[in-house]
Amino acid sequence: MNLFKKGPEIKLSELRMPPVLVDLYYDLKDRHLLPVVILLLVGIVAVPLLLGGSSNSEEPAPLAGASAAPPAARTSSLVVTKEAAPLRDYKRRLDHLTERNPFVQQYVQDDGTEGEGETEAGSGEVTIPGGEEPAPESGTGGEGGGTGEGDGSRIIHYTYVIDVRVVPVSVDGKPSKAEPSVRRNLPPLTMLPSRAVPALTYIGPSKDGKKAVMLVSTSVTALFGDSVCAAGADTCQLLALEPGMPETVVFGANARTYRIELRDLRIEPTDEINRAPLGKPHPRGDG
Repeated sequence: MNLFKKGPEIKLSELRMPPVLVDLYYDLKDRHLLPVVILLLVGIVAVPLLLGGSSNSEEPAPLAGASAAPPAARTSSLVVTKEAAPLRDYKRRLDHLTERNPFVQQYVQDDGTEGEGETEAGSGEVTIPGGEEPAPESGTGGEGGGTGEGDGSRIIHYTYVIDVRVVPVSVDGKPSKAEPSVRRNLPPLTMLPSRAVPALTYIGPSKDGKKAVMLVSTSVTALFGDSVCAAGADTCQLLALEPGMPETVVFGANARTYRIELRDLRIEPTDEINRAPLGKPHPRGDG
């Protein structure tokens, strides 16, 4: 009995490939892509076989002398240890935020003494540690002055003083015979041309420190000059004098006329606050 003759006989002449595959074959052949397709098919079959064979490779043998671990321990490579983190301590992290008394001295100098030399805003006072000059006697200090006893320091005050030239022009329309004069180192609250004739009162420097601000008396009837009127609508109330620009002032019912010229405006250090005294006029009529 012939076993190879079971079933219907297949004649090679009757085998025909589908037209789609035949067209695809000839198309790939014409485009010279048939080798590429063959390589892709071989790779699709070979890569899974190669990867499957590498997964069955033997594990490396343990090092000599190493203790044999149970299978469950070898399967896990993650080791968890318990450790207290010091940064978690809130006292260490928030130590710089501890409250401090603002009324207690927080800083000291290099020699261990409490810091000095602070300047009081608006007072123009500076404390100089270890001043060599002797401190003024008690009771002679001006407003806000005085020194600490035994602390080896003195207080220096800084004041804007002016130099002015006063020229008497006329009285009641008649030329004045008085001689011009120059008044120097005049502190704030000085009356010009004199305390007997307080037409202008020096009250301090302007913001830029280049002009002297004058308070104009209500008895002033006329002002002539190029100075800037800092305040006042109908009548000027504050006058800003500039160096080298004289201002003519007419004062009182008898029309006393003076020409006032600012010569200099500067800062002068003093041991006490320098202010012109107020009260009755000096017998000599000085401001």
